[in-house]
Amino acid sequence: MTAAKKMAQAQKTAQADPLAASLETTVATSVADTLNAKIAAIIAPFGYELVYVELINNRQRLIRVYIDHVDAHLGPDADRGYGDLGIGVEDCAKVSRALDEPLDLMPEMETIFSGTYELEVSSPGIDRPLRLTKDFERFKGREARVHVFRPLTAEEMGNPQYQQKNPKQKNFIGVLKGVRSGAQGESVILVIDPSQGSLKHVLGSSKKQAGKKSPKIAKAPSLGAEAPTNSAEVKTEDGRDIVLIPLPLISKANLEPDFGILDSKELS
Repeated sequence: MTAAKKMAQAQKTAQADPLAASLETTVATSVADTLNAKIAAIIAPFGYELVYVELINNRQRLIRVYIDHVDAHLGPDADRGYGDLGIGVEDCAKVSRALDEPLDLMPEMETIFSGTYELEVSSPGIDRPLRLTKDFERFKGREARVHVFRPLTAEEMGNPQYQQKNPKQKNFIGVLKGVRSGAQGESVILVIDPSQGSLKHVLGSSKKQAGKKSPKIAKAPSLGAEAPTNSAEVKTEDGRDIVLIPLPLISKANLEPDFGILDSKELS
């Protein structure tokens, strides 16, 4: 079984046996992590940073590499994910040429694909993937969608009341408030509106309001110097829930597109 298929199998196993899923995910991600590190080292001298590597191994065998400029955080809209140093076609072509031969020589690629594959290089896009601790810190104040491998326990979530009301939730939408470290490792802090806690609700409501522009995203109020650590610190002043999501349990996370930024860019 290839690393990509092992990752998919780990997500299925998570529903029945979280411990077994954790072990399978560790085996699969060890290969991917090594591959990511090698790719990042190759493109860094050209002034690019690795955002995310997507592996597709079914009818189409594809490795898609998402890149950004190393100094993209210096742009005026960098905190929103749209710096003034956007990735263009020439950037993608340059990185593609730099990776072409080295990838063919990496044993990780043979482990994952066991044969031929296609390489694509792309910009992060308006729904930029969030993978590393620095990503969740960099985009504090932005709204994001976060998916987890399995439902979280009350202890993991740090909000027993919310967990009791949503015991099976695996998809979250909320405003990022950074990352905190604790006994369970690093966890993403998410401020959730009562009407936007789960992905299912948002998708349902979007159908009813088709054709309307998305409202501007209000930034979460300050949580103070300390992140929530017990059931007495699980809501903001205006009543929104604060939840913690352990970083190792996040299967996928992306920024929500901010159409207000796109509109302002088009008018400028």
